[in-house]
Amino acid sequence: MNLSDALSGVIGVFAQLGIGMLLVLFAGLLAVMTAIAGVLLAFAALVMRFANHRRASPITPSGESDPMTLEARRTPRGWTVE
Repeated sequence: MNLSDALSGVIGVFAQLGIGMLLVLFAGLLAVMTAIAGVLLAFAALVMRFANHRRASPITPSGESDPMTLEARRTPRGWTVE
């Protein structure tokens, strides 16, 4: 075995280690970016939910101050609302 074969083997091992480390690094970066995107989406959902905290005012019939009351009566086919 000569020196060039040994050097070629060492370079090959280091190249494989480097490529493996880069793959693990990129997978970790992808996982971190996905987690950050999820947290940002959750934060945006919370902001959208609590920023518009106004309650809808109840609809009142125009000209009347009393709320409208519906009359219901029992019929042979069930209840009828008038």
